[in-house]
Order: sequence, then C-alpha cells, then structure tokens
Amino acid sequence: MHKCAAQCCENESYSIQKVHTCVENCSSSLNKAQQYVQGEFERIQNRLQRCIMECNDNIKDKMGPNPTQIEVDRYSEEFEKCATKCVDSYCELLPSLEKTMKKVLSKNEFS
Repeated sequence: MHKCAAQCCENESYSIQKVHTCVENCSSSLNKAQQYVQGEFERIQNRLQRCIMECNDNIKDKMGPNPTQIEVDRYSEEFEKCATKCVDSYCELLPSLEKTMKKVLSKNEFS
C-alpha cells in the first residue's frame, strides 16, 4: 500500500485530486479488510452481550421485588455462573473465528 501511495505522489502529471484518489485506491483493500475484521469482532461481541443479557433477564425474572440478602447473594452467584458460561462458550469460538478470518483475508473474499 505504501509503495502504491508513494507512486501516486511521485507522478508529476497528477493533480492534487488525482493523487488523493490514487492514494485512496491504494488503501481501499486494506480498509475493506479492516472493516471485515472489525465487523467479525463486533458480531462475536454482540452475541456475547446478548448471552449475558439473557443471564441477567433470567435472574430478574426469578428475583422478586424485595429479595432478601440471601436471595441476592444466591442470584448473584447464579448470574456469575451463567455469565462465565457465556464467556467460556464464546472463547471457544475464537480459534474457529481466527481460522475463518485468515482464510477470508488470504483469499481477499472480504470485498
């Protein structure tokens, strides 16, 4: 990308606008790859957040309007176990995500 951009800048026949467009074209593939990676991480993060929100909703459904301290402690522990399961299950997905992303990036299939 940098060599490409340097060639754009070195072309004395290009106007400033043409140089700008040329440099943008050089970084286009990199920008698309970056957007792809960012999108994949956002997708996984959103799934994890939904899982944890589901844990939270389930606890709220179980807990009455005025829980005792014992109930709060029990439900807090239950929530933590549920949230930990969410994190563990999504951590297990990371190697597969890495493999898929490498495959997509190596084949330039992110466009």
